[in-house]
Amino acid sequence: MLFFTETGWTLPDMKEISAEFDRDFDQDEYEQKIASIITRIRTRFADEYQQEQMTWDLALEKLSKGDHYLVVLANAANPTRKGVRRTLKMLLAALVFLAVTYLDFRFRHWFRDH
Repeated sequence: MLFFTETGWTLPDMKEISAEFDRDFDQDEYEQKIASIITRIRTRFADEYQQEQMTWDLALEKLSKGDHYLVVLANAANPTRKGVRRTLKMLLAALVFLAVTYLDFRFRHWFRDH
């Protein structure tokens, strides 16, 4: 199931594998187990292996450009990661908006005075 994707390359018989998985296994239990494994991996990387953590993050970033089940599982294991990214994007957008508004205000006053 870690190869499952709706849009990218996957195993040739992934639809059959997915149907079998849905029929024979508890998806919630599976996702909890994978999330637990991912959490342990991240904890170990954070404690001992910074280079591996960077490699892990780059791999997830690359996978995030597609529609991969593994990314869903990784985000479920670390829900704050998505929230932090979204917050930073919103903050950046707000700063850009304020900067453009300020420049527009200054330009209008300068144009009116000259």
